[in-house]
Amino acid sequence: MNKMTKFMEKYLMPLSEKLSGNKYLIALRDGLMLSMPLLIIGSVAIVIGDFPVQAFHDFMVSLVGDVWTSWCWDMVNPATMGLVALFAVVGVSYSLASEEKVSPLPAVAISLSAYFLLLQQMEGGGYAASSFESGGLFTAMLTALLATKLYAVLLKKNIKIKMPESVPSFVSGQFEALIPAVFVVILFLAIRLIFAATPYGTVTNFIVTVIQMPLTHIGTTLIGTMFITLLNSILWFFGIHGTAVIDSFMGPLWYAARFANLEVFHQAADAARQFIVTQDFANHIIFLGGTGNTLSLAIIMAFKCRSKRIRSLGRLSFLPGLFNVNEPVIFGLPLVLNPMMAIPFFLVPAVSVLISFCAMYFGLVPYPTGITVPWTMPAPFGGWMMCGDIRGGILQLVILIVGGMIYYPFITALDRHYLQEENGEG
Repeated sequence: MNKMTKFMEKYLMPLSEKLSGNKYLIALRDGLMLSMPLLIIGSVAIVIGDFPVQAFHDFMVSLVGDVWTSWCWDMVNPATMGLVALFAVVGVSYSLASEEKVSPLPAVAISLSAYFLLLQQMEGGGYAASSFESGGLFTAMLTALLATKLYAVLLKKNIKIKMPESVPSFVSGQFEALIPAVFVVILFLAIRLIFAATPYGTVTNFIVTVIQMPLTHIGTTLIGTMFITLLNSILWFFGIHGTAVIDSFMGPLWYAARFANLEVFHQAADAARQFIVTQDFANHIIFLGGTGNTLSLAIIMAFKCRSKRIRSLGRLSFLPGLFNVNEPVIFGLPLVLNPMMAIPFFLVPAVSVLISFCAMYFGLVPYPTGITVPWTMPAPFGGWMMCGDIRGGILQLVILIVGGMIYYPFITALDRHYLQEENGEG
């Protein structure tokens, strides 16, 4: 145990601290969260608009007319989930500018201009709606990072128009952004022209073909997901916020997988979707009940354990755990640096991923639809919404039961130890 602790302190902890403190990863993580409220609204609209009961739709058509057949996919979806790439440009550029300590609003405007420079116009002018959907997500994120970084560097090197002090700050700030904006526009125009001369035609086609899809395929395999799941548990075991570290570099891949599935689901609800592991799979399988899948542990603690210490903590932890928040168990039991609970803490999430991946791969449970499900949605409703099928909710209940079976001998042994201490027998 001491050797493992020293290894973690020497190698893994410095690496995780660098990742969790990296301003570019922070910008990606926080920037993508900007779209979350609208993604949830769009997802709820899809759940209602595609509710699998024809009698319900017949009733709504009779009530509101033919608009019922188009309000979801033709109206609400393009204005919410259909703008995810634009949301990413705004969110990532704003977040990175804040990390760089420069004015964020000019950075957002410059990044949006840079993104539109890379888009290919349709005949007769205008842009295809698909330019703002998930297919442009990686292009949007990379554009925001590059444009905002260039803007910040030029400002910090005083390559800007300096206005007299008497000029109001909100005016002078916009003039300071003028020269950086010129550099960004020239750079992205050159990038567009270079890619226009290649077989890919556009930057987005290049990124999707060469970068986005290969990375997403690798990062969402069973082996890749098992590794990420184990790494998350290890980081938490040593007191590091593993979820923040993992999500900073896996988030964009999981988002891309989510929206790839959603595009297929849009075409046909029963069509074969591409990815098992998406952002929602992470939220409702990998992190079910929180890191370590500890909801089943909290239930055992609350209703089966006899020591006051564990039983009280279990009752306090059950309700937050139901909504996938488990810091009370992580730090209260604790699971951090607790060798007695290390084995189940590492094993349960891995087994949960293995069961869930196999259940979906072999057709027992449908793949995630791509609909955004709030990460706090309790089981079994989270799994049900994620898969658009009650079998997704049943899968969550199965892995909770299996997780409880793995946790049970370990927590009962710890319970006996604490009970002896409380009875003065230790």
